[in-house]
Amino acid sequence: MRKIATLLAMALVVFAAPVVATAQVQELPNVPAVTSGWQDKFWTGPDGTKFHYLEMGKGTPVILIHGSGGTAINWMANGLGPSLAKTNRVIALEMRGHGQTVGPDGKRQQRTPNMDLDVLAFMDAMKIQKAHIGGFSMGGSITSQLMARAPERFITAHFGGSGVREVEGSEFAKMIPPEKPGTAPLDAKARELYEARQKAEAAKAGVDIAATDPAQLSSQPVPAAVPRPPLDLTKISFPILAVVGEFDQPYARTHRLWREAPNFQRVILTNRGHLSSYMAGLAPERYRDALTDFVVRNNPK
Repeated sequence: MRKIATLLAMALVVFAAPVVATAQVQELPNVPAVTSGWQDKFWTGPDGTKFHYLEMGKGTPVILIHGSGGTAINWMANGLGPSLAKTNRVIALEMRGHGQTVGPDGKRQQRTPNMDLDVLAFMDAMKIQKAHIGGFSMGGSITSQLMARAPERFITAHFGGSGVREVEGSEFAKMIPPEKPGTAPLDAKARELYEARQKAEAAKAGVDIAATDPAQLSSQPVPAAVPRPPLDLTKISFPILAVVGEFDQPYARTHRLWREAPNFQRVILTNRGHLSSYMAGLAPERYRDALTDFVVRNNPK
């Protein structure tokens, strides 16, 4: 409730402002795509799943979780992982049903309702008690699940192209500021890059990313859902960063974080959408710099 009055005042200013002509927005500079520097590694989980992950750098751990249909290399090729690796140990984990992570029979798995438990099992196996943990899109959803289940494992949390939404139809959902209409100029190019990367990584694993035939999927049973506590952001004391493109519903994705989390920072990427905020060759320097500064600033002294 502490931010409602401020929000209402801002809304009045927004709606009262006259419509004026604006100059064309200057595109944000891109981070050059990165092609090497990390190590490819594998870890076998408790149920026999062979998880693929990439590792780079030394120091306080940073765990990065990719988006739906993406792979671990997204975080390295876009330059964000290598930037963090100058000061930290960076681990990009590949989730079930993605890339080179496969079941015990070597086939692509189905996703599970509890991929947060895979992250915790990985941290336990690597003897990582606490880490900076964050993800893009689906990876952000997994990050929020971890915040609910095991907040004590976080140094910081980071959301890219994601956040924690208000309950649909609630009084707070009605207070979300208007979003930028239209489509980001680089979205079409970002989609091309995404699809090409997806196919290349699936080819490395020898799996068909579009397979629907059960014979092409792992016979490993999908683990049953394990309930987790509800997420109470008001009790989360560690720092939280959200970085979202201005065409990617930044307010809808982060309004609840802004309203409830005591230590929250939001960065909106001008002229960017969802994938154009993140794909290698298009990820803007502002994303890289904001995330790097956030992690370094909150590294344990």
